[in-house]
Amino acid sequence: MNRICPRCRKVYSYNLKGCPNGCNKKTRTESNRIYDKCQREHQSFYNSKEWKRLREACKNRFSNLCLWSLYKHKRVVTGTTAHHIVPLSEDKLKGSLLSNLVYLSDEAHREIHKLYESNQTGTIKEIREFIQVWEVETEGRGI
Repeated sequence: MNRICPRCRKVYSYNLKGCPNGCNKKTRTESNRIYDKCQREHQSFYNSKEWKRLREACKNRFSNLCLWSLYKHKRVVTGTTAHHIVPLSEDKLKGSLLSNLVYLSDEAHREIHKLYESNQTGTIKEIREFIQVWEVETEGRGI
């Protein structure tokens, strides 16, 4: 019996504890780095009732689908994360706006953060375009 690494798509045996390419450690390291950078710094915001309601509204707005995977990769994937388009570290005032959130899968979330780090300035514009397409296609009501 084999399994597929969600990060690098390598097929490996169930007998191995993790991906032979070391993706488990890389994913954990990256996750901790993002957590340290974002959530520890803004822990009171992410634990607030306001954020929990906002995250649920974002999830409902996009019908629990990952917009990045849907429009960028033409795949239907369930989302797991409400992502700030403009990060809290850049503008705390936009942190509480539903218009600044997009619902993403973990894989898409990692991909977008990598694009942010490599200074891909078109990423934010592309996300906003995907949201506009979604709004037009669903007439603002979701699926």
